[in-house]
Formats: sequence, structure tokens, C-alpha cells
Amino acid sequence: MPKHLKFGPNLSQKLYKAIERDNQREDAGMHADDRQTCWSHQSWSDDCDDQHNRR
Repeated sequence: MPKHLKFGPNLSQKLYKAIERDNQREDAGMHADDRQTCWSHQSWSDDCDDQHNRR
């Protein structure tokens, strides 16, 4: 697992793979709002949705 993804205490293999997949999709042009994971909080996007300011 890359060092940049080790700071979340509950980072499971499933979540790690989903974050990497979202990173690749975003690099390919997917809009950041379409992520299933949250890069900032190293979690699933539904788990931290109330922590983000969206307009």
C-alpha cells in the first residue's frame, strides 16, 4: 500500500482499491463530485458527505 494512503486507521483493502480506482478515473476526466471515495478523509464519500462544503 502506498505511503500516501496509510494515515487512515481503518483503511481496508477494499477502500484502498476504491480510492486508487477513483484517482485513476478522476485523472481520466471524471468530475470529482462523482467519486465514491473521499481522498481528504480516506473514507467512503457517503461517510463524510456532511463534512464538505458543496455549492
